[in-house]
Amino acid sequence: MELNNITKGKAVPLGVLIIVITYLVSGASSSILPFIFFTGIIMGIIKNSEVLEGCAAGLLAAFIGSVIATIISIGLMYVSYGMTYVNYVLMSTIYMIIFYIIVGGIGGAIGHYIYKEIENN
Repeated sequence: MELNNITKGKAVPLGVLIIVITYLVSGASSSILPFIFFTGIIMGIIKNSEVLEGCAAGLLAAFIGSVIATIISIGLMYVSYGMTYVNYVLMSTIYMIIFYIIVGGIGGAIGHYIYKEIENN
């Protein structure tokens, strides 16, 4: 597994774009966890040569996408509610980003195995 193989192509930017667009379409009130999981699965299917490559692509797309979605969310909350609510949200943001990254990696591994199962049949 090389970093160049993970970042080569348009898979990771496509994953980030999927996460951000589904976050914007679904609204700021809903969780982006299912979207990150399914995006991780897509990354595992696209980057199918190794399990770690699919996991790393899912992790990278989940990290970048969740950070962008969090920045958008914090900006919207600051405009809507002010600084006191933003301070409350910032406390739980780090935990949620870490959770999103883990879910993206799990989705990448599952996507790799889905591809291998489809390829065998």
